[in-house]
Amino acid sequence: MDAQILENLKTAFGDRATTDLFERGFYQRDLAPVPDFLVNPIADTLPDIVIRPKSTAEVAGIAKLAAEKRIPLTARAGGSTVYFNTVCTRKGILVDLNGLDQIVAVEEENNIVRVGAGMTWWQLERALNRLGLATCSYPSSAQAATVGGWLVMMGYGLGSLKYGPVVDQVISAQTVMPDGSVQELNAMSKPPVSWLAGSEGTLGLVTEIELRVRQQPETEWHGLAELDDARQMQRFIESAVLSAALPFNLHFSDPGCNALRYRLGLGSERAAKAYTVAFDADGSQAETAAAKKNYTKCLRIANGGDLGEEGEHEWQHRFFSLVLKREGPSLLGAEIWLPISSLAAYLQDIELFESKKNLGLKSYGHVVTAQHAMVMTMFNADERDTIGYLQGLALVKKLHDIGAKHGGCPYGVGLWNTPYVSRCHTAAEMVELKQRKKLLDPNNIMNPGKVYQAPLLLNPALFSLGMDFLAATTLVYRGKIGGKQV
Repeated sequence: MDAQILENLKTAFGDRATTDLFERGFYQRDLAPVPDFLVNPIADTLPDIVIRPKSTAEVAGIAKLAAEKRIPLTARAGGSTVYFNTVCTRKGILVDLNGLDQIVAVEEENNIVRVGAGMTWWQLERALNRLGLATCSYPSSAQAATVGGWLVMMGYGLGSLKYGPVVDQVISAQTVMPDGSVQELNAMSKPPVSWLAGSEGTLGLVTEIELRVRQQPETEWHGLAELDDARQMQRFIESAVLSAALPFNLHFSDPGCNALRYRLGLGSERAAKAYTVAFDADGSQAETAAAKKNYTKCLRIANGGDLGEEGEHEWQHRFFSLVLKREGPSLLGAEIWLPISSLAAYLQDIELFESKKNLGLKSYGHVVTAQHAMVMTMFNADERDTIGYLQGLALVKKLHDIGAKHGGCPYGVGLWNTPYVSRCHTAAEMVELKQRKKLLDPNNIMNPGKVYQAPLLLNPALFSLGMDFLAATTLVYRGKIGGKQV
């Protein structure tokens, strides 16, 4: 990047722009601890400069400069994913949007709020609660994930089963387009706001969002169902989503996950041996009572047991899934968008895979629509063990293959899931997505190298061949996979 451009940006933004190597280094990763020897041949992740704007006008000025000079531009806020969605692949300018974290306006009588895209969901939820309001949904990473970041991801999480994905709650989104212009995108605009959902920052930089919220629930109730096997668990879930009295959240865990929670002091010995479904309801007194009846009915249909007050305990720990990393030092895994109708079959195949590989696999997930769940299957790993970590990555591919066998696909693409992009979208959908990108960002400066096509070293055919070979070597390599000898 031209030295004079860097100096001009530093002059314009003062201490809110940095070219310091140490400071820029923090932006080279997200939550994925991927070793340099794997990253460097694929992506140039060190930004030339990091800028922390405070307004839409400042973001627009940066984008206009990037468009004129054809400088890659990557947005980042919470950085709470593991797919390098917000990590540079071609250097350039990284725009840290965390400074856009204010509530702009509230229409209490209409249940509408306008908020800066850099505000975290938990900040927003707490601020709304003080006004007697609440968000309709939020991600499980709500304490770090931002409002804008979740919109440009898929936007499914807690509350989605009852209220839909976040894009359904968005009235409009103020967006800095790749050419530096500012547009207020809504359902009728061209492009519509729906184009942002799942775009992962490749079509524009969202700076403000106006969204529908709800009255703060009058009551809440939390149950925890105990099931003997995956088929019983699926039966419970299928019954729950058919009721008009939908829960706010359905969260499920397999015995591997529950056993780990028990070892960490987060669950009971009884739950450690079972499949469980957390059933979280809120709303008016009547709504909560109806949901409790639904829960009881589902227990009867699935022949399940009730773990009583553990439901409240699990709800209080709903944001702490990464505590499972304590037995690490790291985790590897696959997050899969899976049909509920295939959940039991998927988990049974995971159990079979575990019996062969002895990884200490554990799975949990959220039911986010009446038809789909997000399932995370993971195992312990150690990035310091080079060969073992490589083999672990190959085994992640095997987890994705099991998901695909049962109609699933990766939840989110970023960089690391580009080898699976054909599983995420049909050929016709990919043509449409690429047309949108070409229309709005013809010079491909906005978060390049993600979503639409795999880089050469992640070419699907080569990637599949290489990962399958590495996975096969776990039969002979006596290394650390999942913290155990294989």
